[in-house]
Amino acid sequence: MIKQSLANTRGLDFLSVSFGYTAELWQFWQACGFQLVRIGSQREASSGCYAAMALLPLSPAGAALTARAVKRLARDYHWLRQHIDQSVAIEIDPQQSFNADDWQEVAGFAFAFRPFEASGAALERLLSLSTLALPALRGTLTQRLTDAELCQKLALPGRKSLIQRWRQEAGEALLTIDPACAEAWRKRVILLQ
Repeated sequence: MIKQSLANTRGLDFLSVSFGYTAELWQFWQACGFQLVRIGSQREASSGCYAAMALLPLSPAGAALTARAVKRLARDYHWLRQHIDQSVAIEIDPQQSFNADDWQEVAGFAFAFRPFEASGAALERLLSLSTLALPALRGTLTQRLTDAELCQKLALPGRKSLIQRWRQEAGEALLTIDPACAEAWRKRVILLQ
C-alpha cells in the first residue's frame, strides 16, 4: 500500500521506520511492505519494548541495501536471541564464521567509536574464534555479568573504563587472528574519522 503510492518517488532509495517491537505492530509494518533489519537487545525505558527498525525499498539500490541488512540481521539473530526475552519471527542464518562484515564491525568498535551494542553479534563471533582470555568481553557476552560486576571483578572505575577495555581486547583479538588485516582495518577506520 505505501510502496505503491511511493514507487514513482524520484531520488529515494528506501524509507525506514523505527518502532517499539510488538508482534502486532510488526505485522502492520510488514503488511505495508517493510522488512525487519534491526532489533535492539535491551528494552526501551519509554515503551518497555525492544527498539526495531524496518526498511521499505523504493529503488534497486534500496532493495540491495535492504537485502544486505536483512541478511545481516539473520546472521546476528543467532547471538541476539540469547539477549531477548521475546519471540521475534526471524529466520536464523546458520553461517556464523567470522567474515569481512565482522572485520569491519569489530574494527569500527575497536579502533573508532562504533557502539558496543551495535557490534555485539560480530564480537560474539570474534570470541568464538579467539583463544585469548579477553576477560572484559567474555565477562559481558559469555558470562553475562553486569557492567558493575565486571568493573568490580576487573578493578575498573566505571563504564567508561570498561568500554575502553572492551575496545582494547577487541583490537588485540583482531591482531592475533590476522595482524596485517587488523592493521589495514585500523588505518582504514582512522581515515574515515
